Parts: sequence; structure tokens; C-alpha cells
Amino acid sequence: MGAKDWLIEKTAVAMLNQSLLKPYGTLKALKLDSKQRTIDAELELIGESQSVRIQVSGYELIEEAEATYLVLKGITTSREWLTTLARDFAVDRRLKVPEAARSYLPMLI
Repeated sequence: MGAKDWLIEKTAVAMLNQSLLKPYGTLKALKLDSKQRTIDAELELIGESQSVRIQVSGYELIEEAEATYLVLKGITTSREWLTTLARDFAVDRRLKVPEAARSYLPMLI
């Protein structure tokens, strides 16, 4: 793992836990490989007795005008129903990156 991936991991955990994930649970671990464009995460979700693992097997960042979008290319989780949900509603869809996170994106490209 490179220094840039390590820095993004640490920053992203704090940022996501304080914003996007706050109503749902806590991101406990994040592993990023910006060269292979993979993500491995462990979350403790409210109402779940065990952690949920999420593995993204590829991603793309798209810059358009004043917005940036994340496109997940493949995803699996430790819950079959969640994997199905993610594939139906997240894979190959443009997910708008929050404005507060855009300054970190050049490190991922």
C-alpha cells in the first residue's frame, strides 16, 4: 500500500463516519488500492449483530462540469441480500460524490 492510499483510508473513514454513514452505522476498516481500483471495507451497521464486509472490484471516477461521479464496476458483500441490492442499485450507476470529498479525488485517479 502506498502512502497516498493510507492517507485516503484514514481521511475517508473519519469523513464518512461523520457524514454519509452516520445514520446507518460506522465504517471500521477501509483498504484502498488506487492502482488496482479496488476497495475493501468493514462496517458495523445499526441493527446488525455482525460486521458487514464490502468489496468493490473496480471503480471509475468521472468529472463533468462542476460535479464528480463514482461508478462502481463490481461489488460483493458478506450479506447475499446486500450484494443483490448493491448490484441492482449501485453497480454501473453514476453516484454523485459529495462536494466535501471532491478535493481528495485527485489522489484516487
